[in-house]
Amino acid sequence: MKQVIQDQVYFQITTLCAGMFMMFGYDILRLWRWLIPHGRIWVWVEDILYWSMLSIPVFILFFQMIDGVPRWYGIVGMLAGGILYEAGISIPLRTGLQKILGKYNKKIGFRVAKLAKMLYSKITGSNSKS
Repeated sequence: MKQVIQDQVYFQITTLCAGMFMMFGYDILRLWRWLIPHGRIWVWVEDILYWSMLSIPVFILFFQMIDGVPRWYGIVGMLAGGILYEAGISIPLRTGLQKILGKYNKKIGFRVAKLAKMLYSKITGSNSKS
């Protein structure tokens, strides 16, 4: 019986950390959007792709740890991890990054867009100067 309880506690801690990890990844996506502004359609597409891609490791986590049965406490653990990350780490992190990178935002975005345009023209073999 002791092993069963230990496994459940381990599962709960793992789901809590997974929720934090998912929101950390979303913070990286937010930073990308902040550096290079996106339209609503691109934001929507990025969100769909991000959360769809995250469903794979979540499924693997549930499958390996509790035989693929989505338990309510696992889902609650992931939600709690996301909320804890958002309230505890994310807001101060984003505020600090905005203070540090705020004056460089347009320059960074312009350079990244220029690099992406150059790479696209190299890959496709097209010349955008014509």
